Amino acid sequence: MLSLMFSSAFAQQNPVAIKQGTQLDYKFFLYGQTVGIGMTVRSVTDSVLLDWNLRGMAFGSYLVSKEGFENGNKLNFIQPTPSAVLRLAPDETFAVISKAAFRLLKKDKKFVYNNTTYVLQDDKKLPPFKVGDHETDVLHVTGVEEHGELWILNDPDFPLICQMKNNPVGINFTIVAIR
Repeated sequence: MLSLMFSSAFAQQNPVAIKQGTQLDYKFFLYGQTVGIGMTVRSVTDSVLLDWNLRGMAFGSYLVSKEGFENGNKLNFIQPTPSAVLRLAPDETFAVISKAAFRLLKKDKKFVYNNTTYVLQDDKKLPPFKVGDHETDVLHVTGVEEHGELWILNDPDFPLICQMKNNPVGINFTIVAIR
């Protein structure tokens, strides 16, 4: 019985690893509407290719370049074009922050994205961030110049944005499943 309890507790604490084939389910809150969007990580070698699917009715891809994934400093919020690959500019990312921004966050407890300084928060008194029923290790940051908040997967190899609130452009989202 004790080993069953231990293995169950250990399984909940395992870190999430995003790799090729990982499926991400999000709820987007756009201008008063709620939309479920599924994404599949197709490539994470140098660049990031994310296939999106809107309830089987529309699909396409976002391509984050190698430069953007390594050193980007802007999130792209452009509405995707169905049946097309949206290639982001070399300074842009989608659904992730760049590895350079993540390193700054870990080192300096802050980073700059879209001309907004995001500062790491101490969330020890708040309930843990959950994806489904599983606690997920995230870093919570809040904007200084703007009041947006991000919850970023604590993973230097794939700093996935798990949640965004109070986005000044009106697009908020939260992840509901990682498979």
